[in-house]
Order: sequence, then C-alpha cells, then structure tokens
Amino acid sequence: MIKTAKFLSIFFHPLFVSFLNFLFLLLLSPIKGAVLGFDITLFFLCIVVIPMFYTAAVVYNDNKEFSWAYLSDMAIHSRRKLLIYTVIYNLLVLLFVLNLNPIFFKSYKPMFASIIMGFIFSMILSFLMHLLNHKNSLHALTVTFYMTFGFIFAWKIPGLEIISDISNAWYLGMGIVNFLILCSVVWARIFLKAHTVKEIAFGILIGILSPVILTLLTYGI
Repeated sequence: MIKTAKFLSIFFHPLFVSFLNFLFLLLLSPIKGAVLGFDITLFFLCIVVIPMFYTAAVVYNDNKEFSWAYLSDMAIHSRRKLLIYTVIYNLLVLLFVLNLNPIFFKSYKPMFASIIMGFIFSMILSFLMHLLNHKNSLHALTVTFYMTFGFIFAWKIPGLEIISDISNAWYLGMGIVNFLILCSVVWARIFLKAHTVKEIAFGILIGILSPVILTLLTYGI
C-alpha cells in the first residue's frame, strides 16, 4: 500500500497533472502538424522542465542538499518562496503566450490564457494562506483546479462562445477523470501523512474557487 501511495503521489505530481491536462486540451484543438509539435514541446518546457529546475533549486538552497523526500516534506518558508517564484514565472509565461503569433494556438489562445491566469490566481491564494501559516495540498489544489475547468469548459469556453462545440463531452470527461485522480491523490497524501485532512480541504477549496471566480469575472455573472 505504501508503494502504491508513493507511486500515485509522484505520478500525479502537480507538474505532471498540469502537463497532461494541457496535452489533452491541445489534442482536442484543431492545431495539427509541426505547430502542434511546437506547442507540446513549449508546454513541456514551461510546465515541467523549468518549474522542476527552480523547485529543485529552492530545495537545494534551503537544505544544502537535494533529496526527493524534501519535495513532500518542504518547510513552510520554502513553500512560500516556491509559490512566489511560481506566480512570477507564470506571469511571464502568460505574457509570452499572449504575444505569440496566432498560428500557434489559433482561436484557442483565450482558453489556454484563462487556465494560466486561473493558475496564477490559485497560487496567489495559496501563498496568502501560507503567510497565515496554513499549509494546503498543492497536489489536491492542482487536480481540483483542472477538474473545475473541465466542467466549466463543458459549459462555455472563453473566446469560443460562437462556435458550435461538439467536444463538450470530452471536457466533461476531463472533469470526471480529474475527479477520479483527485480521489486517488487525496488517499495517497493522507495515507503517507504528507498532509492533514484540513490541508487537503484547503487545497480543494482553492482549486475550485480560482476557476469559478475567474469565470464569474470574465462573464459578469
């Protein structure tokens, strides 16, 4: 059981969950060929490689050595530092994506930009909670974040309201799959005693609030 919990905790790490969700959304879009390959490579670098590098740098700087165990048991001051870097970094990614030639994301740029903006908002909320010495599970936050966006996209996709979208079932499926992942992640994190139920609940709450508030602000409802 311990090996299973550790595997789930690593396999559904926030970076991997984020990349897999972006990959799914890219494959649903009309983007094809070399442009699709560029977009996948871009998101892999932006979502996995670079964040993994600065996360490892924070862990090494605070502990004077690197161990994978430090990632799951990161001190709250290290988590605050990591969240600040993540907010700044994602702001730069957002500006980069918004200024890319339309050929790279076609009419789906508003959707990807909305996700990045929502993620920035969720990291800010998480940082504020850490300032109050309230940890929250970034695993639960990230999976819940994409689950909520999946359900929102099944209803309305930013910038694509006038398009008759036949992929609503796929977005609904995205929400359902992320919900199943959330259940497994919650079990794994609690089983490994990486987080308390309260910290898991805080992560889920932020993961739901961020996309919902962003959507309400976007559509004025």
